[in-house]
Amino acid sequence: MFDFLFYLVIGFGLGAIAGLIPGMHPNLIGLIALGFLPAEGIVISIVTMLVSSQFFELIKMVFLFVPEESNVLAMHPVFSFVKQGKGIIALRYCLTGLIIAFLISIIASPLILQIVPFVITNIREYVPFILLIVASYLVLRDKKRHFAIIIFILAGIVGYFGLNSMNQPLLVLLTGFFAIPVLLELKQSFPKQILSIESKIEKPSLVRGVIAAFISSLMLVFLPAVGPAQASVFSRGILKKIEDFFVAIGAISGFDVIFSIILLFTIGKARIGILESFGHVFTVDLNLFVVMMIIALLTSVISYFIVFYSANRLALLIPRINYKKLSYIIIAFLTIIIFLFDGFVGLGFFVLAGLIGIAANKFTNSMTHCMGSLIIPTIIYLLF
Repeated sequence: MFDFLFYLVIGFGLGAIAGLIPGMHPNLIGLIALGFLPAEGIVISIVTMLVSSQFFELIKMVFLFVPEESNVLAMHPVFSFVKQGKGIIALRYCLTGLIIAFLISIIASPLILQIVPFVITNIREYVPFILLIVASYLVLRDKKRHFAIIIFILAGIVGYFGLNSMNQPLLVLLTGFFAIPVLLELKQSFPKQILSIESKIEKPSLVRGVIAAFISSLMLVFLPAVGPAQASVFSRGILKKIEDFFVAIGAISGFDVIFSIILLFTIGKARIGILESFGHVFTVDLNLFVVMMIIALLTSVISYFIVFYSANRLALLIPRINYKKLSYIIIAFLTIIIFLFDGFVGLGFFVLAGLIGIAANKFTNSMTHCMGSLIIPTIIYLLF
């Protein structure tokens, strides 16, 4: 029991590092941890890290305005909510969607195990066309559609070459396209935030958001080229209320983790890199699969309460923080991280992505068009 708690704490510590520090992806932290953890601690610590990091990432998104792949499309709406004093409300919607997705997918995992083969067999070939239709809808509905089309295509070109030229392309591209425009907009301070305990979650938003996220996440099951960011584009296209979308953003992250564990068990391959590496160390049989589900369930519940109460306390600090200075510190930190990973090539793509992101923020009505950086390369990959 002591060993279990010890490795659980290690996992939460690793999850906090992976989730809170910009540039520290769970795959990177997990691979480092694999070299130090004994065999008996790997399962507990790695699963705990992977699950808890999804929760801690929400704090980074709301308080530091640095997104991850799973929540990148929520970046600008969250920024708008923070300016209105409702940043913690946005976080709570994301957080609630995330915990619901974990609970549903873990409890329903026996049923999902039966669905996976059907989905892989019957729907896979249609996904690139679905992505193209949804992306076209999001671009063409923009009132400044000519600018939107240009941004979408430019982002696609940068994304196509960037994904094939760097060690950490998602860090470089998503930070440039989505974080830089927001960080440069930051003013010295924000208003006092409404605490989540002072607000209510609309149940219809939970239902709509989770259903949209589940449907979107099915693409993650059978297409390794499609990630949470592309799946969130589909949810953005079918959800009108931004609160619904916040729920979907959180839920997609939860479904992504559990679906990846299910894929590791059913076909021996995982979407998430650290789980793929994990699969080379252990044979994931039914007993180990059940253990991983139990650890994921326990971790998700604990993580929910840690982030919920931490966010409410941190919200009290928002009016006191000089965000203008903080933004410069974050940009400098990200620049150093990108240079360490990808040198001057990474910095070049970082600048290009940042310029296109700033243009999208200024000349269009949505930052979603910058998702062309992932959607266009994905469609090309799937079709050709």
